Amino acid sequence: MGAMPIVTIQVDDELLARARELAAARKMTVSEMLERLLRVVAVPPLSRSELPPLPRQAVGMLPTMTDEEMEQTLDEERIRKYGNP
Repeated sequence: MGAMPIVTIQVDDELLARARELAAARKMTVSEMLERLLRVVAVPPLSRSELPPLPRQAVGMLPTMTDEEMEQTLDEERIRKYGNP
């Protein structure tokens, strides 16, 4: 693999400190952790037809959520798991 481009981002000091803690806990650099995260979010979601039979059946059982409802649910779960920021 050839040289990879360098990307510069701006984050506040608190977020950078937390990112460093998370990366260290995973025995990787912040760059490696961010690259892994980008690889995960860059993968297009599977269409319903690409899912195995049981998950495909389960998809129709769940109500559709708006982006706002999804964000609220994720925020609630983050708070439940990690506490208030």
